[in-house]
Amino acid sequence: MRRSRRMVATMGSLALAATFGLVGAAASSVRAPAPAQAAASALGGTVGRSEVMARARNWWNRRNDSDLTYDMDLKTWDGTHSRQYRRDCSGLVDMAWHINDDPNTEALDTSTWTTPISRSALRPGDILDWTESWPGHAVIFGGWENEAMTRFWYYSFSNPRTNLSRVNGASFSDSSLVGHPTSQYQALRYKKITDAAGVAAVYGVLPDGRLTFTNINVATAARTHTVVSANALPFTPKAMATLNFNTILITATDGALYRIDVRTNSSSLIYDPPIPIGGGWTHDLLAYDGHDHLFGIADGVLHRYTIIDDKPGVTSIVNNTVIDSGFTLKTLASTGANWIVGTTSSGQLRAYYIRGVGDWSPYVLRSSTWQVFSHLVSPGDGVLLGHNGGGMNQYVDINPFDGLGADLVGNGAVDTSGWTQILLSAQPDAL
Repeated sequence: MRRSRRMVATMGSLALAATFGLVGAAASSVRAPAPAQAAASALGGTVGRSEVMARARNWWNRRNDSDLTYDMDLKTWDGTHSRQYRRDCSGLVDMAWHINDDPNTEALDTSTWTTPISRSALRPGDILDWTESWPGHAVIFGGWENEAMTRFWYYSFSNPRTNLSRVNGASFSDSSLVGHPTSQYQALRYKKITDAAGVAAVYGVLPDGRLTFTNINVATAARTHTVVSANALPFTPKAMATLNFNTILITATDGALYRIDVRTNSSSLIYDPPIPIGGGWTHDLLAYDGHDHLFGIADGVLHRYTIIDDKPGVTSIVNNTVIDSGFTLKTLASTGANWIVGTTSSGQLRAYYIRGVGDWSPYVLRSSTWQVFSHLVSPGDGVLLGHNGGGMNQYVDINPFDGLGADLVGNGAVDTSGWTQILLSAQPDAL
């Protein structure tokens, strides 16, 4: 906010000749990218929306570090150490967009960097910019939170009292955003941003209890990386949910809940001994929305929990809320904040927007044929991955929050065979 202006190739015959259960830790692979490094752009070059959000998320995850306290004069490295950026609101935008310059809020609102768009056209990675008075303010739009596209979330880097924050439940009907009149924010799109999707990170459990990790290039529906753990889980797994790139929750058939910390994803998949969190987890299905909410279904009853730590322990999963009964789903995934999606044994593909106890909206996206999928996972951005026998198919819902299935399209098969996992889950909100 200064005053001055200024995926890798698809795995070939080796991968398809062997099932995932046989590829093992010795398979040739590349290092799985950390969330802030997915689909890395060149400094000052075009950048995908998924990378913009991953770069912003990297700073937000580091928000308590001493080198990320708010300061309009000091700079801090981005997650890939390609450049240092100012520790203020426009610096956050410049860093997320991977700009090789330091435009302030005023400069961002010019044709040099951006194109004005309508607020209804906002997509993750666009910004809202306020320049009515010095020093102005800018926030990174994260995504819509409801089907009417009236509530959204965003990343903000503001004064020393708040520093980096992720604000949920914002609305253009609010009187202000971060203390400035909402009516005066301009929706802007970076001229070098692209809609190219990023990488879906999918975890799984094989019949013998070993864990798997797979990268899928969502733009091409190509599997690019698969590794398998050497060790099997010391319990019989029942349901799983991925919290983030290196944290998984898995329940056991006896009702125990475990946290699995994955320590590396390169040529091998290594995880620490499972950490017990508690008992009574009899859920048949689990899904995490990437926005602090864990959903579980037990005997058709939908529960929603709040997770308050990236690495939850016994006291970190709170607010067990019984939403309602009648959720007789065969599969369960989450496509965004408080959005879940699943299939039924009769073949329907259903989406639900969850507000609270007894307060939810159901949508039928497809009325038949989806019973063939034994698992459904989503890395976000409208992408759905359906596990059908030994194959994996990809679909894209152009607007996953409109409750309509007319814009749901098939994007081809990731693989026609080889997927033998008994449980699958994707890192949520990662695209």
